[in-house]
Amino acid sequence: MGKKSESVIFIGEREGDHVAIEALPKVVSGWRTTNIAVRCGVWTGHYAGQFMVGELTKFGKEIEYLCDGLRPKVEFKAVEHYLNIALAKDGKGHMRVEGEARERLGAKTALGFEFEVDGATLVEVARALIEADRAE
Repeated sequence: MGKKSESVIFIGEREGDHVAIEALPKVVSGWRTTNIAVRCGVWTGHYAGQFMVGELTKFGKEIEYLCDGLRPKVEFKAVEHYLNIALAKDGKGHMRVEGEARERLGAKTALGFEFEVDGATLVEVARALIEADRAE
């Protein structure tokens, strides 16, 4: 689906494989708390993470470059490693999503995931990420 719904941004299908990011409005010392959920195949998990203010905007702009054909692949690597995502075109109108979700900094346990999304949904995802970073 790739839509912002009730302040939750879905990269992927709400009822299928996805990464969901809910950026909470509170910012402390330049860090924004978020609720993150990953659903891929039979695996699902949710946890709280933090992103530096500006990280979601940067990811949104990278997705815009991808959608505009300016880059074949983009990567988001959060400073605190709560979430790493790579998006790449598959040449058939879809985007391949690969990533890793980690509940806490330095944890050795992580969820690796991989799925496809409709590339047309990512324009809205990019806008929602940029907007979420502005909310306070």
